[in-house]
Amino acid sequence: MRKEQQIATWLFMMLTALRKQLHLSQSEFLAVVKDYHLVNFLISQYELLHYYDNDYVVSDLLRHIDEQGGDSRALRRAF
Repeated sequence: MRKEQQIATWLFMMLTALRKQLHLSQSEFLAVVKDYHLVNFLISQYELLHYYDNDYVVSDLLRHIDEQGGDSRALRRAF
């Protein structure tokens, strides 16, 4: 598998793990991904984060949302 394919597969897996933890529908989650630039964040951090387990990466995504002015706790309750 080429590196681009590996990154795309990992990216999809991490976003799916986050969506499941937040209990969001696909349409609700798409807004979150866009608002907080989660795809760009994951791609830019791939070399570091792909060594960690899903729970760690999801926690890092939630921290990133908070750092971008969001409220990850409210997100979990909002939908």
